[in-house]
Amino acid sequence: MSGALVAKLGGNALALLPNALAAADGRPLVLVHGGGAQITALMSQRGIPARFVDGRRFTDLPTLACVRFALADVSDELVAALRVVGREAKVFRQGELLQCTRRVDLGLVGEPATIAADAIWAAWAADRIPLVAPIGCDLDSPRLLNVNADDVAAAFAIGVEADELAFLSDVPGVLDDAGVVIRQISASAPPTVTGGMLPKLEACAAALAGGVRCVRIGVGTEVTA
Repeated sequence: MSGALVAKLGGNALALLPNALAAADGRPLVLVHGGGAQITALMSQRGIPARFVDGRRFTDLPTLACVRFALADVSDELVAALRVVGREAKVFRQGELLQCTRRVDLGLVGEPATIAADAIWAAWAADRIPLVAPIGCDLDSPRLLNVNADDVAAAFAIGVEADELAFLSDVPGVLDDAGVVIRQISASAPPTVTGGMLPKLEACAAALAGGVRCVRIGVGTEVTA
């Protein structure tokens, strides 16, 4: 284990950044950010309908253009916020770290296959925080693919042998029918969920199977094998 924390910032990534830095508490940190709301807003401005399949965004060429544009904005905001607190980021947003197999049923969407862990180690050695946008390269072609950020975070947690994976968002954790946070859930027998929580729980299960010791959703829910 590297002792590292991989934190996926969902929702308002900028507002969640202090939580990720505090959770790392001096440990090596990888930040993976999404940008779902920004992507959907940009698509709406351009008259492109958003379509989701089991919580994953169907991606065609116009959608992919919006994804890349919106994610670049989020990356830039996070870089600036890190500098304010005296930290420097190493930004990866062109798919250079992530090789993917294509999910044809979802269009231009990839599933993580391999990551370039050496680049993460090098960033840490240079005292920089790796900041990863969920874009990958197709294993079978030079094209870029949109990748669910939860899947990306799990892949990096496994690849760098992280001790902990945390999915941080505006939601405090997995909620029951009464809106109360479920403190512990099993990845092998999860509660019934819908929408974006579906790929998140799949990513949790993958991370635990890949050797990550601790997986959390929000600040309230711990996921066990």
